Amino acid sequence: MKILLDTNFLVYCAKQKIDYVEEIINLTKGEIVVLSSVVEELEKLREKARKARDKEAAKFALELLNHNKIKIIKTEEKSADKAITETANRGDVVATLDRGLKSRLKGKARILSIRKGKKLEVL
Repeated sequence: MKILLDTNFLVYCAKQKIDYVEEIINLTKGEIVVLSSVVEELEKLREKARKARDKEAAKFALELLNHNKIKIIKTEEKSADKAITETANRGDVVATLDRGLKSRLKGKARILSIRKGKKLEVL
């Protein structure tokens, strides 16, 4: 089972200082991965975000991915949401806060979300 991390999940965790790796491992026992299109989105956000806080969060999210040695899966798709939708299989978990992505994944993959500020939960 793969746990696919979405951009907004990573940025939110960086802003809130949530140690998502340890919690995800405790909740799911799966392999945490990130798609190359998500990494590209974070890099763009780090360079071009309007708010300094968003730039810093994207930078920190990228540092956490490197520090935790999260496996990056190469995808041809440039849209992170579309790449996640195409990559996720039954039994996989997608960590996202994006309502649109959650609805597109219904019945296809389980969702890992954040409740009450800092509590991770698989839906």
